[in-house]
Amino acid sequence: MQNARLLNETDGYNSPVNSGWPWLTAFRQQAQQDFSAQGLPTIQQEEWKYTSIKTLANTAFNLASPGAVNKQNKALSSSNKTSNTKQNYRLTFVAGRFQANWSQLGPLPHGIKLMPLKQALEQEHSLIQTHMGRIAQHHNHPFAALNSLWLEDGVLLYVPRDCHLEKPIHCLFYSPAGTEPQACYPRLLIVLEPGAQAQLIEEYLASPQQEQKDGAPNFTDSITEVVLAKGARLTHFKLLRENALGRHIAGIHVEQAGNSCFQSFSLALDGGLCRNDIQVRLNAEGAQVQLDGLYILADHQHLDNHLRVDHLKPGCNSEVFYKGVLNGQARGVFNGMAIVHPDAQKSDARQVNKNLLLSKKAEMDTKPELQIEADDVKCSHGATVGQLDNEALFYLSSRGLDRDSARTLLTSAFAHELLNRIPAGQLRKQLTSLTRDALARDAQAVQPDGALLADKKYKPLRWS
Repeated sequence: MQNARLLNETDGYNSPVNSGWPWLTAFRQQAQQDFSAQGLPTIQQEEWKYTSIKTLANTAFNLASPGAVNKQNKALSSSNKTSNTKQNYRLTFVAGRFQANWSQLGPLPHGIKLMPLKQALEQEHSLIQTHMGRIAQHHNHPFAALNSLWLEDGVLLYVPRDCHLEKPIHCLFYSPAGTEPQACYPRLLIVLEPGAQAQLIEEYLASPQQEQKDGAPNFTDSITEVVLAKGARLTHFKLLRENALGRHIAGIHVEQAGNSCFQSFSLALDGGLCRNDIQVRLNAEGAQVQLDGLYILADHQHLDNHLRVDHLKPGCNSEVFYKGVLNGQARGVFNGMAIVHPDAQKSDARQVNKNLLLSKKAEMDTKPELQIEADDVKCSHGATVGQLDNEALFYLSSRGLDRDSARTLLTSAFAHELLNRIPAGQLRKQLTSLTRDALARDAQAVQPDGALLADKKYKPLRWS
């Protein structure tokens, strides 16, 4: 049975998390029932028609184990030496498990709760019971059910009323190379009380492809739940830098109260198969959401972005702006849905998706949608799929640039429109640098210092 292969004998599962509390046992049992009732999605379903997960479904994954993590692993040890933890909080997870030695959790302002989920289940189970699974519901999200069934660790962030957390929180999820298919199920729960503010970065990193010659696929099923009370503000970044063996299915589920603001920026640079679902509910007047995304795809990468924003009350604003650069035989999918419900008068909903295809074999399926059930609204959507301007390429070549460098320059300008929407600072500089490197790598360009990008090691984000 397809589901059983993915779950590797789910019916007799042994929960990796203490299920001593009746509510948690019931939560897991309901998740198991909901997943069994739905099964895995197929391309016969409208929401999955462009993304097949056969390779995922036909692989028997075991729960990932970090084992004896190599202390010399450059992706982590170099970051541990150079990261300035005075400028950020950091939680590091290897194969889904928290690593205290590579983390920095304090000191925290009074009242703020930031801890691994396993610890939170012991210390803050009332808070978790109130919110976990309420937004990312199982009955219509099979991968949310799967995550709830197998979740072992993750992050709890709680920010009390009117508290502004100045330093960003960096959550690093690292997938080491392995010889057997491994799966991990990180869960993030973020709760901001009225007037609270925070900034959080989710980074998913894997061993470089050259370290995976004899490696096996890894599967990450991550769920992030965000609860924003009145006037709360969360700036959220997601950075995907896995490898061709990575299978990444993620859901970000957001519930917003009046005058709250959720700003999201997604940057996808490396990976095999990836599906991102973002669902936002604007539950009270004045709520605002901004969803930005940039994806740089090459080789046989497949990335599917599905976004849905529900305008449920009057005077709410939503803006979706995603751009993609596709090379090789990469395939991208974008589906953005804004639903303006009958009570949501004075809504403003905008969607834009722009794409560049750099090869004849690259494909992009884009479908921005509006469903409007109110009459006093401002809504718009648009999508483009095109190629680089040959006249611009010729002009740059006539000025002495080789074709690869000219392509990199033009694609960088295309991407920069989105990157400039990130607030100025160290994070924008790093994301811009990573994007430039990815574009140059895909064009087989040489860096100014003469070093080929293929020789560059993966390193997590750091603040200096």
